[in-house]
Amino acid sequence: MKKEKSVLHLCEGTLLALVILLIMDLYLLKFLQDPEVSYYPMLHLMEAALALLVVTLALSLIQRELLSRLIVKAFRDITGVHNKTSLEKLVQDLSNRPSTFGVGVMMFDLNNLKYVNDTYGHEKGDEFIQTFTYCLTRILDSDSFLARYGGDEFILIQQNTSLSELQHMAEKLDSLVQEYNTRTTLPLSYAIGYEVSFQNHYFMMEDLINAADKKMYQDKASKKIAAIRELAPSTHSRNTVIPAISSEALSEKIRQIQKSTGSSLSIALISTDIENFHYINDKYGYSLGDEILNIVYEELAGASFTILTTRFFSDVFVSIADITDLTSEALLSQIAKLDQQISQRIRNTYHVNFFRTNSGICFIPDAETSPETVLSCANVARRLSKKMIPPCCIYSREIDRQEKMQAEILHSFHQAPKNEEFQIYFQPKVSPTNGKISSAEVLVRWLRDEKTLWSPAVYIPLFEQNGFIISLDYYVYEKTFRWLQKFSIQLPADFRISLNVSPLHFEEPENFVKKICELIRTYQVDTSRLTFEITESTYVNNTEAVNRVIRGLKQHNIQISMDDFGSGYSSLNTLKDLLFNEVKIDRKFLGDSLTENAKIVLQEVFHMLKRMGKSIVCEGVETQEIADFLKNEGCNEIQGFLYYRPMCQEDFEKLILK
Repeated sequence: MKKEKSVLHLCEGTLLALVILLIMDLYLLKFLQDPEVSYYPMLHLMEAALALLVVTLALSLIQRELLSRLIVKAFRDITGVHNKTSLEKLVQDLSNRPSTFGVGVMMFDLNNLKYVNDTYGHEKGDEFIQTFTYCLTRILDSDSFLARYGGDEFILIQQNTSLSELQHMAEKLDSLVQEYNTRTTLPLSYAIGYEVSFQNHYFMMEDLINAADKKMYQDKASKKIAAIRELAPSTHSRNTVIPAISSEALSEKIRQIQKSTGSSLSIALISTDIENFHYINDKYGYSLGDEILNIVYEELAGASFTILTTRFFSDVFVSIADITDLTSEALLSQIAKLDQQISQRIRNTYHVNFFRTNSGICFIPDAETSPETVLSCANVARRLSKKMIPPCCIYSREIDRQEKMQAEILHSFHQAPKNEEFQIYFQPKVSPTNGKISSAEVLVRWLRDEKTLWSPAVYIPLFEQNGFIISLDYYVYEKTFRWLQKFSIQLPADFRISLNVSPLHFEEPENFVKKICELIRTYQVDTSRLTFEITESTYVNNTEAVNRVIRGLKQHNIQISMDDFGSGYSSLNTLKDLLFNEVKIDRKFLGDSLTENAKIVLQEVFHMLKRMGKSIVCEGVETQEIADFLKNEGCNEIQGFLYYRPMCQEDFEKLILK
């Protein structure tokens, strides 16, 4: 800059001298007409002026070049890339375009520049920045615009790009930095975030930059600790995560403790994991995840009641606890406090938004109980603890009973249809105007043996968790269709059968409609007698798939009922686009008795549904008061214990068949 200013001053001085010489030449030219005066000195002055003019022209060209360079420097950083001024101009130009389609933004933050400046000096810090800049320039192409907009922050705007191309550039940069780090004692560490604007994920320029910036700072949070340790060899400590123990080794340790303690101590095994630990790894990185595992291990091992703590696998830890002086309630309280202590430490140290542990406890009754059994029971309790507050659970006889029952249920499922253990039951619906049966809902009961009738509340949720409900539904449909084929002629002309549809069917809606149609063709069922009940929650959670099923079934003259309306999901928006023929009011809506407010709500709901041309069914009716109210309000059908309970096939046939 000093050289440029000196040249400019020289140009200005030369021009001034030239002006003075020209004035002198003009004055002296007056004497050329006098023959007694020699003109040679004046000619020499004119020659000098001409020479100065040439020099001045040359200097002017130099001045122009220097001015051009000054303009460039105004838009360039000392690193050689664009500066913030140039960046703002480009961002403004892109913002004025009708679309930012294909524009990507990459944000970079050079970690630990302050540390380098403070430890090694600013000259080393400048070299640190320039090295990183060099790596960045190696990933650029003709569509790239790289700018430095802060001390340690850079932004790259890439036009005509895609997310995969930005990913490739990020990988290339990582490779360059890693290569450099193998040759230096002062490795580079940086955070990166990037985003692209495309047709299904469109951004304005400001939002695009903010999105990339947010991702960069998320990346920075996960890398910060590791980067500091890389840059500070004197304090660097590469803590490796506590190694996991094998099942065999763990069982042996449990046996040793059982033998050594004998009856002198009461002991328990505690299985602990970190809730949604994979999200922590995904968001903050595996390095920080390993550090968190070590902290959890330290806290568990340091608990006053802990004899031994080890990592079993992944994020699962196993502790042997001395519970001699602890009641069950006291132990649960201690573990709840330990969870709070661990969670608080993690959140304060790493700024993790959500953190908690889940613990399952199994008391070890005696040395004869196998370690494998104890560990299995503790793991079951840990799984159940995820639904509890605080998140800890003691394995009990009741849990043991439920687990054994569930195991038996799942084990017995595949043989049950072959043995005709699943029986269809019918619960009639009546017309409130005349009290006669107008239709019936088909239910399923599991008659395990002559003495054991398993409740649907026990096995239906279990089947839904394991996907067995799909097979069970088709089994019920087939038995019902076979029954309709057999008794269709004997049934009242307008009699209908309602069948329930599990939410799992809507994962493949077209396949469900196809299979129903196949069953209809096989058994030659009169489809005007069929109604399929779909719960309100299923409709709300998967509206598009449900509507596809409704349209497919309606093509075959099958009616659709919205079951459990008013169970907690109801809204005017739900009613607005309703494709259902019928709405079934949930029993929670009615309660044991009707308050005045409940009556007002029901009256308004009935009024809307009638105007929309929907049939109304109310279930769970158990009092005459409620039945009379529903009749007066124009309810089409009533179902409940006031009239009929679910009954077996034989009893229903005696009731309904002519």
